[in-house]
Amino acid sequence: MPQNSNRPAVLATKVIVSGVLLFVVVRRLDFGLVFEAVGRLTPGTVITAAALYILAHVLSGVKLQMVMPGRPLSDLIRYTFVALYYGTVLPGQLLGDAMKAYRLVRPEDDWASVAAAVMVDKITGLAALLLLTGLALLVDSRGFPAAFPATSFALLAGLILALLLPLIVSRLPNALDSALGRFLWAWHNSVGEWWPLFASFLTGIAFQVLAVIVVAYLGAGMGISLSFAAWVAVVGLVSLVLLLPITVAGVGLREGGLVVLLGFVSVAPADAVALSFVLLGYTILGAVVGAVADFKDRIDKP
Repeated sequence: MPQNSNRPAVLATKVIVSGVLLFVVVRRLDFGLVFEAVGRLTPGTVITAAALYILAHVLSGVKLQMVMPGRPLSDLIRYTFVALYYGTVLPGQLLGDAMKAYRLVRPEDDWASVAAAVMVDKITGLAALLLLTGLALLVDSRGFPAAFPATSFALLAGLILALLLPLIVSRLPNALDSALGRFLWAWHNSVGEWWPLFASFLTGIAFQVLAVIVVAYLGAGMGISLSFAAWVAVVGLVSLVLLLPITVAGVGLREGGLVVLLGFVSVAPADAVALSFVLLGYTILGAVVGAVADFKDRIDKP
């Protein structure tokens, strides 16, 4: 991947943004209450949640295979964790996905087909997230703004339209001569069959449910009592916030998002921040697994 001379400045800016956001969130908190909330977690809860967290990202690799059936599952799982690593240190989840596509391209592969498959995988995952979030907000809307469910479904409709947009490429043959045209045509081919898309979408729902179980399990261990629908809504909305590429590893966004969203359902800010710090630990765990996989991959390559 070509080097970007602005990357240090961008990274420094995002570190500053993370620091400012985190300061705004925690400046008035009693850290004794935060540590007390974290201390309620038992070692068994932490280990079980970690195992479920790893399992969720293994499932994410399975999901990618739905749209890349010709690739070994082990490769797809490995690069799923590599994407977590790069999404943490670059920073930004979308940059992590871009690196995943870049690393998945082999000498014999068409880069456009790989990039399109990763893009389609991302979109079906977001569609699953938005559907579950919207439904959860309809089931348990107490405390949340009334506009949230409609916004979730509107975003879902827009995402579906974006997913199917490349189908018009077949009517624009002149566009196929460029790199963008090749990518759009590969995207067109990726969405041409409904079964892989549907399978990817269903696996995305399973991934999202497992991710919610991890957060709800940790929250319950800290004494936070919410309905499962409320947890689905909170996790989904925070996941959308974390797509914003303005901080490092989501620091600041995660804390602020959880304080606001859990505040809607009367969870104390100290408990929300404690949960966010624990979730940051799991993010770092995934990044470490990805870093090891990335290092081993580079060593093994001639």
